[in-house]
Amino acid sequence: MPTPTGLPKVGEVWEKTSKLPKPGGRGWDVTVTRFVVLERTSGDSWSMRVHVSGDRVKQRWWSDVAYWFSTGCYKYIGQAGPETKKRLGLR
Repeated sequence: MPTPTGLPKVGEVWEKTSKLPKPGGRGWDVTVTRFVVLERTSGDSWSMRVHVSGDRVKQRWWSDVAYWFSTGCYKYIGQAGPETKKRLGLR
């Protein structure tokens, strides 16, 4: 379960929904990215190190996550399973 304030914790699965305008300005391209939280910094302007499923890069560092989190782009999915945690080196 997320922290009492709803912030992501290590070992949780979240989804990020991004909207970008389509070329020509007609509608939106919506992208949903599912990821596992590997690390979250503290403070008001926190960042996260994440693993995106299906991504060739093992870890990604997302900065300015606090702003995007405040806009409602992130959705809690649940805890990562034991096999996923083992593969990513999480407890």
